[in-house]
Amino acid sequence: MFSKFFLPLPMKTTFSIPGMHCASCSALIKDVSGEFPEIRSVEVDLEQNTVTVTHDDGFDLMKWQSAINELGQEYSVHSPRTP
Repeated sequence: MFSKFFLPLPMKTTFSIPGMHCASCSALIKDVSGEFPEIRSVEVDLEQNTVTVTHDDGFDLMKWQSAINELGQEYSVHSPRTP
């Protein structure tokens, strides 16, 4: 029997973030992302300069982008990449 309540499926959004080059960069981005309860996981790909965020509906994309951009001049979050 199906429940009348359905949990929404998480969404994945991939961002291009030029300037990432080391494990420290990855750790900083993951630390900042941990401040957002809607984020379920963060995958950083240093070779591709991308971050894939798995998140729930209600994730404030603009607020997250601002938080990452505030880390310093090296980071510049570009619009989400489309597959």
